[in-house]
Amino acid sequence: MSSIKVNLLSISLMQYFYKLKAYTTLVYGLITAQLIALLFSLGGVSSSGGSSGELSVMVKNYSANIVLIFSLVWIMFIALKLTTKQYKNMEIALVTNRITGNLSNIGMLATACVFGGITASLSGVLFRVVMYFSSDRSQIVWNGFFLAFSDLLLGIIVAILYMFVISALGYFIGVLIQLNGVFAIIVPAVVMGSFKVYADFSQAVLKFLTFENSLPLFALKIICIAIVLFGASLLLSNRMEVGK
Repeated sequence: MSSIKVNLLSISLMQYFYKLKAYTTLVYGLITAQLIALLFSLGGVSSSGGSSGELSVMVKNYSANIVLIFSLVWIMFIALKLTTKQYKNMEIALVTNRITGNLSNIGMLATACVFGGITASLSGVLFRVVMYFSSDRSQIVWNGFFLAFSDLLLGIIVAILYMFVISALGYFIGVLIQLNGVFAIIVPAVVMGSFKVYADFSQAVLKFLTFENSLPLFALKIICIAIVLFGASLLLSNRMEVGK
């Protein structure tokens, strides 16, 4: 029994390292998406102003949060792609089964989330550097401009956790679609319908995931949801036909 567990773990690790090398090109998509998001951020996210007599004030707000949004879209795309038949066929040359294949995919997604979370957070630092040297410094509001290391570390952790739960959701949806193609229509319809018909419930879910002041509790919520989604993906994947 112990040898089976060791073999399962060792095979999953072998596939994990193989996929890291085989899918390195997917990282270019993340870098491209984040650079595009940074370019969008340079235009500012909002502006406001007012005037009194001859005095007028215009305030423009800048934020690199759009980089995180693009990163979340990227990890969702990657999670969906890993469940497709095209990527499953890459495992043919390996000694594999449903469990080891899914475990190696989850490991790869976790690694991608760590990388994406770090780069997304560091892009905020890069954005500040660009704004510092390209803007009129006399017009910069310095309060909160410089990012403390503790805030940077917190941002990295939160970004990784958000990407992890989004990757779990994307992987679960991908498995559903592979199980039956009709889910490609049902899932978007259910999501959009929920936001319209059950607006209060949808807002409660978003509040549950976003309005949490305690980092340990927030991490516990995200990890538990991700475990449930990945666990459901494993169970559904075992019900698929061999060719899927």
